[in-house]
Amino acid sequence: MCSLLFCLPFAAPLPAAGSGVSFGQLLGMCDHVSYTLGALGYSVHKYVPYGPVQEVIPYLLRRAQENSDMLGSAGREMGFLRTEIGRRLRLA
Repeated sequence: MCSLLFCLPFAAPLPAAGSGVSFGQLLGMCDHVSYTLGALGYSVHKYVPYGPVQEVIPYLLRRAQENSDMLGSAGREMGFLRTEIGRRLRLA
């Protein structure tokens, strides 16, 4: 599920720092959710699957099928990425 509306009810009762809870996502999937949770102070990590190509590709295809809405929102995701890159460049 790629939605802040889905994640925030789980995060809201937890203190942003020191709760021992971390949100994790596959790198490149719904990064705007990770950025927002991170900006709110929650622990967020991204994971990158690795291994033999014949094992990794089927896994990635399953994730893409489960998150098929990501294909329709690729333009929106690119906009979020541009905004985040711009923000980070201004901080440097």
